[in-house]
Amino acid sequence: MQSAGKAYRIKADVIRWELHQDGVLRQLALRYTQALMTQMAQSIVCNRHHTVDQQLCRWLLLSLDRLPGNQLNMTQELIANMLGVRREAVTEAAGKLQAAELIQYRRGRITVIDRPGLEVRVCECYKVVKSELDRLFLEIPPPLPLAPRARPSPATLRRRAEARLQQTDIAELAVQPRNTEHLVHELQVHQIELEMHNEELRIAYDEADALRARYADIYDFEPISYVTIDPEGTILDVNLAGAILLGIKRSQKGRKRFAAAIKPEYLPIFNQFLAAALISRNKESCEIALLPTGQRPETMVRIDAVHDEAEQECRMVIIDISVEKAAEKAILERSQYQRALLDNFPFSVWLKDKDSAFLAVNTPFAKNYECSTAEALVGKTDFDITSRENAVSRQNEDRSVRQGGTPQHTEKIVEIDGEQHCFEIYNSPISIDGQSTGTMGFARDVSERHFAIEALKESEQRFRRFIENIPLGISITQDGQIKFINPKGADLIGYNPEDCIGRDFLSLIHEADHPVAKEVHRRRMAGDTSTAQYDVRILHKQGHAIQFRVRASAVEWEGRIANMSIFEEVTESQFAHAELRRLATTDSLTELANRRQFMERMAEALSRFHRDPEQIASVLILDIDHFKNVNDTHGHATGDAALCLFSSLLRDELRREDTAARIGGDEFAILLPGSDLHSATTFAERLREKIAETTVSMGNGKLAIAVSIGIAALNATDTTTDQALARADAALYSAKSAGRNRTEVATNISSKADTGRHESV
Repeated sequence: MQSAGKAYRIKADVIRWELHQDGVLRQLALRYTQALMTQMAQSIVCNRHHTVDQQLCRWLLLSLDRLPGNQLNMTQELIANMLGVRREAVTEAAGKLQAAELIQYRRGRITVIDRPGLEVRVCECYKVVKSELDRLFLEIPPPLPLAPRARPSPATLRRRAEARLQQTDIAELAVQPRNTEHLVHELQVHQIELEMHNEELRIAYDEADALRARYADIYDFEPISYVTIDPEGTILDVNLAGAILLGIKRSQKGRKRFAAAIKPEYLPIFNQFLAAALISRNKESCEIALLPTGQRPETMVRIDAVHDEAEQECRMVIIDISVEKAAEKAILERSQYQRALLDNFPFSVWLKDKDSAFLAVNTPFAKNYECSTAEALVGKTDFDITSRENAVSRQNEDRSVRQGGTPQHTEKIVEIDGEQHCFEIYNSPISIDGQSTGTMGFARDVSERHFAIEALKESEQRFRRFIENIPLGISITQDGQIKFINPKGADLIGYNPEDCIGRDFLSLIHEADHPVAKEVHRRRMAGDTSTAQYDVRILHKQGHAIQFRVRASAVEWEGRIANMSIFEEVTESQFAHAELRRLATTDSLTELANRRQFMERMAEALSRFHRDPEQIASVLILDIDHFKNVNDTHGHATGDAALCLFSSLLRDELRREDTAARIGGDEFAILLPGSDLHSATTFAERLREKIAETTVSMGNGKLAIAVSIGIAALNATDTTTDQALARADAALYSAKSAGRNRTEVATNISSKADTGRHESV
């Protein structure tokens, strides 16, 4: 069967008789035979003379002609068998058709997406076969009229016998008496009828034997045990499952008693059950335990039994219920555990039905109402245990919860023995299959927590009033966001406190001060409890920057570490002092560090290198080529513009830990901490190429600039920063002597980290 469809089944003698009647079925059968022979002959020719691709197309199209859709369920192995070729050839051919987007192939399934494309590729064999099929089946002539006919049956045999008798030669009949002829005819008819009846009986006996064998198999191999015993308990019959359950051989069934497999304490129960089963008109049942055998442990079973008509046999169906009993035991234990859990809760728990009657309560609930046991309250209502006013209130609450379908969580203040107590009450609806069936809830005394929270709220209000009235700005940041800011702090920068909550704190800080602010925030969030003090510029709402002095420390906010900042505005003199310090360390034209600031950073790097030789660093000396000609030819304004452009390009290439400085007119220096000579050379070449590609616009023309660079690394033998600078300066001189616009590396280096990397570029 290649594809799903409908089929019909008919007995062989019926189809054989029908094919001899020269009717429509016979015509169709002959036409089908002719079509099949044509297809077989053409397939032989096609397999001999055409490619596998063409054969596959022919087979696909012929299959589609017999299917309602465009999908075939067929494996490549089956296709290969149909075409008589290797499977690899079918795989290759199918791959070509899929690549041409004619078919889609998935494992065991072919979908034709372009039938016209297949018809273009197919050989002429498809057309020959299809034309023959159309001729044979699309142009079937109407069937010839046939005389009424009936297939042989017991009802028609007599008439057929009489018809044959009438066709018998009269001369043969003349030699016999008339009564003999009639007798012979009757005997022939009866003989045929008897033969047919015997055939039907044989078939019926065969079916009965098959049914008996089938039911015997069902009886023997049924997983449920069947045992038949006599009134004394002797086993008369047992199926395979029963023999295994009892641990006996079926051949020994007549010598075994069923009671021998029963656990002794259950024998009275079984004997009473057997006596009742032998006389009762109804099915009897019992549950007993069977002794363990070599194949199974001790087993609990349920026995259903009826007796035979003579009341001499008890026929039992035995079902193993050990798992069921274990489950019942587990459920009982779980119920006991749940009861123990409820009874050991330090608060009252209850369960009510839809009429607010108690279905279950725990022991603390019963003790609150002076009941000896929790079961004593089952079936009662609130009217039985409290005042009418309280009972009405509770029933109204239950009704509201059931109708609303949502839990209620409340706290109530109750006076007990002259003292106020706070109770937390939880009430929730219970639904089964979408229908409200009751409520459940609990109540507990939370007086200590309630009054502690109230005291905490009062303390928090006092603290909040103190923070809001303090003349300093206070903010708390966590995970980069502002979680709190007091009114004074928000007022200092022109905002309302609500406008600041949730904002990124860096959005309020001047961009140049982001590094120090982020570092302080990171250290506080990492758990650093020390207090840090730094100056930072905060952006006012109107856009201008205000200088603040900030003291940062770590605090706990909502259970996690946060950064608390106390900030005050710096006075004008302090701001001027900071500005003077900036001017003292910054070149006014290029806004890079000046020589003094650079030498301080060089000294710090050399000190770190002496403490830890792994803290390597490189220094670069840069000089703008022919800068004097630029000033002399184009003027100092153009020269200053070139210096500013050069400084801007330089800043774009620096890391945060790098330092660049202007140490002379057109001479610059760069300190690269953590970089060896190889990394420094890569950086220098990238910077040199970037500058060489940049021009300065001046009037109607453009001015190109270039730079020469000398590189040196800090050496373990250096005692002053001037030694490294001298080596870098010597390398710069070599670059100029070699034609400028070059990078040179100092060669008299003995640093272990840079051995073998000294080269000129």
